[in-house]
Amino acid sequence: MKNLFLLVILSSFVLFGTLSAQVVETEMPMSDGIQSALEVDLMTDSKQSEKVWKKYVKKIGKLDWDRKNKEHVLFNVIITDIDREYPVTVFTKFSSAKDITKGTFWFKMDSDYLNSNDDAEKLRGAGKWIQAYAYDVEKQYISDQLKGEEKTLEGFENDLRKLTKKNENLHKDIKKAKDQIAKAEREIEDNIKDQKDKNKEIETQKNQVVIVKKSLDKVGKKSLDKNIKKNK
Repeated sequence: MKNLFLLVILSSFVLFGTLSAQVVETEMPMSDGIQSALEVDLMTDSKQSEKVWKKYVKKIGKLDWDRKNKEHVLFNVIITDIDREYPVTVFTKFSSAKDITKGTFWFKMDSDYLNSNDDAEKLRGAGKWIQAYAYDVEKQYISDQLKGEEKTLEGFENDLRKLTKKNENLHKDIKKAKDQIAKAEREIEDNIKDQKDKNKEIETQKNQVVIVKKSLDKVGKKSLDKNIKKNK
């Protein structure tokens, strides 16, 4: 195998961990045998890497899928970073390992695959082009992460709004309860006064009852006494 030829190292971007992309030259098997290729580790899953790749190449050509060899193929496209006049065909494979996706890219011009020995400048341009793609993957990864964090934040804010609303309702309940207690205390005072007044009325009425009873007892007694005296 050829010695690995370091094309470019992307600067590290720190956000809840370190994301880095390193584009290197290697030789890897593909549908046309073992050929010189560029590889890059992408800190996302293969599904997301492929999604960004399709979007990235859409502006320069139609991406085909070779089901038999499981390769994405971009036929005869102009990539200005490589050559402004001659087209290149790009073969791509993505393979996942844990949270990292390895992207492998073969660049074919005419019947030859670009390599650092014969096509150093063109391969360097290809590396620059892949680097830009890796940036897009990184941006998408962080964008998705941001959406997740914003969604979590939104959830926390909704929780806070619910807690705030509950707090307001509890204060309303307390105020209502205090008002009811104050009202009850006033009613107790009125009740005590009413009891005193009612006791007075009762005492007065008891006296009245006694008076009436005495009047009742006296009925007929005077006439009876007079008749008894006459008979004597």
